[in-house]
Amino acid sequence: MTRYRVVCTIQEPVDKPHEVAHIVSIGTGNDPNQASNTWNLKDVLNAINAGDSFFTKSSSTGKEASVNKYVCQTCQRTTIRSSPDAITDNNLDNLRKCRSSN
Repeated sequence: MTRYRVVCTIQEPVDKPHEVAHIVSIGTGNDPNQASNTWNLKDVLNAINAGDSFFTKSSSTGKEASVNKYVCQTCQRTTIRSSPDAITDNNLDNLRKCRSSN
């Protein structure tokens, strides 16, 4: 089982707030400013199902938040979100947007 740090996300539709948009891909790596790998949502869900895990890490406190599958109650799509805590900069929705060069 492998652990991956999520450092950026792509959400769609991009012009909607986080409450409406869903994560469709992520970037992982050790450097929060540069993803070394990109994953589409299907591959992330398959990796979680196979026993791998994903997490975010606060740049201000170092606290980690696990990334889990969940079913959106509005659209019934399976997607991902970070575990809730009192730290905002380890929230999956608050990570930077992935760039084409990551």
